[in-house]
Amino acid sequence: MRSTVFVLLYWRMNSACFVGQRCSSIFRCEMSTMKPASPTSASSSAPQQGQKPGHTRMVRLSAYSVATVLALLMTTATLPPLLADQSDRAVINAPISLLTAPIAGEMTRVSASIGQTLRPGETVAQIHNARVDRTTLIALDSKVEELRGSLLAARQKKDSDNAYVAALDLEIRRQIEQMLAKLDGEVAEARARLAAADAEGQSTQAVVRRQQDMVERNNASIDLLRPTQHKLEAARFEKDAEAAKLTQKLAELGALKKNVFVGNQSNSLAVLTQKRRDLAFDAQRLAIEETQLAASLTSLQGLQASERMRLDSLTDARMQAANGGVVLSLGAAQGRHVSPGDSVATLVDCEQAFAVGIFSYRQAQDLAVGTTVRISAAGTTIPQRGWVSEILPKTSDRTDQQYAVPFPQTERREMYVLVSLDPTSAPAVEAAEISGPAAADVPQAARRTTPCSVGQWVTITRENGWIPSASVAWKAVASGFTGPDAKAAWGVLASSATRAAQTASDLAVRGATSPEARQVWGTVSGGVAQAADAVSHGVRRLTAKVSNPQPKGAGSAQAAPVRQHSTENTH
Repeated sequence: MRSTVFVLLYWRMNSACFVGQRCSSIFRCEMSTMKPASPTSASSSAPQQGQKPGHTRMVRLSAYSVATVLALLMTTATLPPLLADQSDRAVINAPISLLTAPIAGEMTRVSASIGQTLRPGETVAQIHNARVDRTTLIALDSKVEELRGSLLAARQKKDSDNAYVAALDLEIRRQIEQMLAKLDGEVAEARARLAAADAEGQSTQAVVRRQQDMVERNNASIDLLRPTQHKLEAARFEKDAEAAKLTQKLAELGALKKNVFVGNQSNSLAVLTQKRRDLAFDAQRLAIEETQLAASLTSLQGLQASERMRLDSLTDARMQAANGGVVLSLGAAQGRHVSPGDSVATLVDCEQAFAVGIFSYRQAQDLAVGTTVRISAAGTTIPQRGWVSEILPKTSDRTDQQYAVPFPQTERREMYVLVSLDPTSAPAVEAAEISGPAAADVPQAARRTTPCSVGQWVTITRENGWIPSASVAWKAVASGFTGPDAKAAWGVLASSATRAAQTASDLAVRGATSPEARQVWGTVSGGVAQAADAVSHGVRRLTAKVSNPQPKGAGSAQAAPVRQHSTENTH
């Protein structure tokens, strides 16, 4: 571009030296000395002088035209990206949720298909793994069975001891009752003997008193009194012995009532009581052991249940769409072996679809959050409305992984503008409301803003914006000149421009007065002719491409671009 401008400037500087001047060098022009001319030469040069002003005007007009076209091209290529209220570097995007395989195994069932809308909790796929290591579960099962057997044995032994203790208690109770009855009889007998001994002592004492009276009156001998006194003492001793026996029986009876077994008669009861006590202690020990075994068994059963649940989760897995969505892609087919972490399906959240476009930093204030914009695509007659929801200076690979398609690549001093789509605006609502035969008459462009048209390139235009994008403008101009007639018109226009440039060059060469000027102008005119030929060739190619677009497969407008993660922008 700069070389072309320099050529034009050089052409303009030297065009002033063609009439009444002589160019001594390429960059300096000197006035030629006028020599007296003969009448013949004067008469022959008169027609040439009459033609010089017309030639000069033609050269100037050609130079100004080419310079104007180049200036317009430079202006449209430089200013719109900085000040444009429109951007066609925008794409429909939406957040995604990645469903990965939780276990390794075979895909036994894939119930979802691409484009299917899933409700929250709906099954997407099922995985079965037959190669699961069950060593831990087998060991736990053996330990559980062992503990269960030990617990059952301890419980049975404890129940046996308790039954034996109960039998001993019954036997001890029966013997105590018999012993109480026997002691009661012995106590009664001891009391009777004590009473008999007391009565005999009193009778003997009365005899002793009577004999003492007789001895005192000298009616009897003292020898008669002594045997009676000895008999009285014997009666007293016998009474004391009977009283001691009674006390002993009463003590045995009281101890028996208190379950204290002393004496020869209670020896059997003491043995039974000791045996009963030993069995009771053993039953308590078995009860404690049973409690410990039960606790251990409960713990192992919990581990066993957890291990069984873990194995069940590793054996069969059902993948569900937690929040629902639309299936964007499937990463595994039925019968395929997957590993943990392999991508099975990608769900896109159509309700949160948005458009992301690239604008210049200079448009940050005009595209503030909340600004109303229009979203349209090629051929769309009714754009969809939206509003700016967020502005990002740059993104990263981590950010791109959260969405269906990566953000477009930005250049220096550019930013991302995120636009929320208005679901109530046309044409999405109109296309949804049309059904039946009328739906076939709706053009594809009018239905392009469906909620799940992720990956589709669109154009974002600020509401009430007046500076269009250069690429959008050229596309609009090119779309208006299509067909064979337009190609012929472009060809005629390009050929006419080439011929006009060549004619102007020939006229300028003929009007030059010096060989140096002719050489310079020949060089300049050759460069201009080449530039005109290049422009003509480019116009023909552009017309051919616009008139005969490459055929695209069905649904290509809705196909999402290949997901590729670029390095993080550093601008």
